[in-house]
Amino acid sequence: MRCSFGLVMRVLNLVLVLALLTGCGMPKSEGTLRIGHGGSGTNSPYPMNSEAALLNGLANGMDGIELDVQLTADSVLVAYHPELLQDLTACTGKVNSMSWTELQRCPNVNEADSPFPIVRLDQLLPALALKYPNADFTLDCKLFAHGEWWHYLRTYTRALSRLNGKLSNKLVVECQVEDFLRLVQLEAPDIPLYVYGSDVEASIRRAATSHFTGVTMSVNHLGRDDVTMAHELGLKVSAFNVSGYWSRRKALLAGVDRIQFDDISY
Repeated sequence: MRCSFGLVMRVLNLVLVLALLTGCGMPKSEGTLRIGHGGSGTNSPYPMNSEAALLNGLANGMDGIELDVQLTADSVLVAYHPELLQDLTACTGKVNSMSWTELQRCPNVNEADSPFPIVRLDQLLPALALKYPNADFTLDCKLFAHGEWWHYLRTYTRALSRLNGKLSNKLVVECQVEDFLRLVQLEAPDIPLYVYGSDVEASIRRAATSHFTGVTMSVNHLGRDDVTMAHELGLKVSAFNVSGYWSRRKALLAGVDRIQFDDISY
């Protein structure tokens, strides 16, 4: 009995689809830590870096949370991303130009229907550590100095060291500025340090020569060979810009150690 040409083509197409689906499956994620970017990602109903977002990320099973960190005029570490307060609040200027008391009058009013207060790290993170003892906290340190640069870096470093004293083995610090990371390395040598960059090879070399823990990169810049090179040098790799199936798959295929998720449902 002869098969029709149309039937043969349908069978071949089915085989092709099955082959593609098999080849595009999600790699295993054992050993890769799942981190909530800004707490529970850019797709969260809560503003990034808000207490609600940070709690939501951990409540939904993340291994840790990432938050943007800045320093107030009176040396308090807070969670806030932009350089200027007017980007998200009714206040103006830099976080570093205001005391904590002044900053409490500057909630985030631009990203939700109701205001979200700026979070103070030394109050919230110890409470989260008690509730989620296996979680870690990635601090993406934003450096926007209101005054003299080196005094600012040293003051910032001492504030991180004090926070680390309350949260031993819980903090991870990432930053684009190597001078700052080296100061943290001297002040609090037990904090894992990640250099945040866009040039993969240069960032890996910088991290290796400075004896940092690893590199933080966009998943769009990372491939398997890059991560293998980092691992061979004793470094870990953290990936961000992971927002869906395909970017998650790319990160896992590359073999990264930490993924900062923008959609924590994955």
